[in-house]
Amino acid sequence: MASNNVNVSIDEKELECSICNDRLENPKSLSCHHSFCLKCLWNWVHTNNGKLTCPICRKSNPIQVGGLQNLAPNPFLNNLLETVIQHEQKDEVKGTTSLCLSHAKPLKMYCTKCKVPICIECTEMEHVAGDGKHELINIVTAFNTFKETSDDLKKAANESIKNIENELEIVTKNGKELKESKEASLKDIQKKADEMKEKVETSYKNEKKVNDEQIQNLTKINSELTKHMSSLNQLLMSEPATAMKSSEIVLNKMMDEINKSEEIKQVSTTRQINFIRNQHPTDLLQENDIEKVILKPVNIKEEDMPSTVAKCDDIGNVFKPLTIKVEVTPRGVVKCDDDDLLVSLLTNEIYKYKVSGGCIRKITLPEGVKVYSMSRMKNDNIAFSNEGNKCIQVCNMNGHVIKSIGKGVLKNPCGIHIDEATNVIYVADWHIECFFMFDIINGKLLKKIGMQKKGIFNGYSDVTLTKLVKYL
Repeated sequence: MASNNVNVSIDEKELECSICNDRLENPKSLSCHHSFCLKCLWNWVHTNNGKLTCPICRKSNPIQVGGLQNLAPNPFLNNLLETVIQHEQKDEVKGTTSLCLSHAKPLKMYCTKCKVPICIECTEMEHVAGDGKHELINIVTAFNTFKETSDDLKKAANESIKNIENELEIVTKNGKELKESKEASLKDIQKKADEMKEKVETSYKNEKKVNDEQIQNLTKINSELTKHMSSLNQLLMSEPATAMKSSEIVLNKMMDEINKSEEIKQVSTTRQINFIRNQHPTDLLQENDIEKVILKPVNIKEEDMPSTVAKCDDIGNVFKPLTIKVEVTPRGVVKCDDDDLLVSLLTNEIYKYKVSGGCIRKITLPEGVKVYSMSRMKNDNIAFSNEGNKCIQVCNMNGHVIKSIGKGVLKNPCGIHIDEATNVIYVADWHIECFFMFDIINGKLLKKIGMQKKGIFNGYSDVTLTKLVKYL
C-alpha cells in the first residue's frame, strides 16, 4: 500500500527574518517581495525616521492607511510556518501516551483539586473522592469545560492583541512627531542659547527613552500573547487527556499576559517638545532655576491675579511668567529635586508640572481639603496648610494624609516653613497676630512668636527663616 507520508526537507534559513535573525512571526511582504516579522518592521520604521524602506534592497515602500498591519501577508510563508510548527509539536509529543504513568491505565478521570488527569485505579488509591482533598469528574467533561474557558480567553486575548496593535501604531506615530517637534524646537533656539538647547536635547532623550520602552513592552506582550494563542489552539486540537496535562499552565500564561496588557492602557500620550520664545532670553538663561514665586497677597482681588507662575530677582523685578498655565490662581509652588514643580490651587488637588509647562501628574487629597502653601520634605512627603480644615497636614506623593497639626489652634493657616534639622514647622495665620512653632514629629505646639495685640495686625500671610535668626 502506498504511504501518504511525505518527507520534506526545509532550510531553516528560509524561515528566518533578516532583521532579527529569528524565525518569522506574522510575516508581511513588501513590494519587492521580501518578507519580515511585523514587529521587526514596526521597530525598523521607528528607527528609520518613520520611512518604510526594505532592509535588504533599500527599496522605498509607502505606508498604507491603517499602518503596517495592512501590509500584504505572505500566505506561502504562513502555511509553511504552520506546517513546521505542527511537525515540531508532533515531534515533542511523539512517543508519549495517554496512559497513567503510575498504573499504565487509560486516563479517564480528572481531579479538579490536583489539576491532573488520572486513571480509574488512581481514584481508588492516590485520588480518593470524598476525603475532601480530591474532586473527580470525567475527563471529557473536564475537556469540555477547558474548551469553554478557552473560548472566552481567546476572545479576550484577541481583543488585547487588537488594542496593543492600535497602541503600537499610535506610539510609533508619537515617536515620529516627537522627533519632528524636537527639530522644530532646535530651529527656534538662538545660536548663543547653548544651555536651552541642552535642555531640549535632554528632554528629548528622556521622552524618547519612555516612548521606546512603551514600544518594547507592547511588542513583547503582543508576541507572548500570539505565542500562547498558538499553544492553546494546538491543545484544543489534541485529545482530551493530552490537552488537560498542560491546560492549566497555558491558561495561566495567557491570563498573565492579558492582565499586563490591561495595566498598560492609555500609554499613548502624545509626546512633544515645544520651545517658547521669551522677550528676555538673556535673563532667562542667567536665572533658569525658579527660586522665588509670586503668590496672591491678601489685599489683591482674584481677577487681578496672573494665571501663570512667575519669578522675580532679589530686588523684586518680575520676569516674564513661565509657561506653567493653570485655570485658576496658583496658591503655592514647590520645586522638586528633578526641577519639576508642585502647584496648589486652593483645592484638594496638587498638580506636578515640568518647567516646560506640561502637567505630568495630579495628586488628589480627601474631600474638604484646600491646599494653600506647601513645603516638600526630604522624605518626599508634602507638608501643606489646609485652609479647608484649618490645620497643617502632611501627605505622601500618593495623596494619603499621614498626620494633622494645629487643629483647634489655627484659624486660617497660610504660609509655612519647615526646619527639618530641628523638626520644627513654622506657621503664619491670616487671622491670628502671631507665628506658631509646632513639633513636626508629634504635632505639639512649642511656642508662639510675635505680638498678640488686637487691632494692630490682621494676621500674617507667610513665614520664613534666615541664617541670622536663632530661637532659644
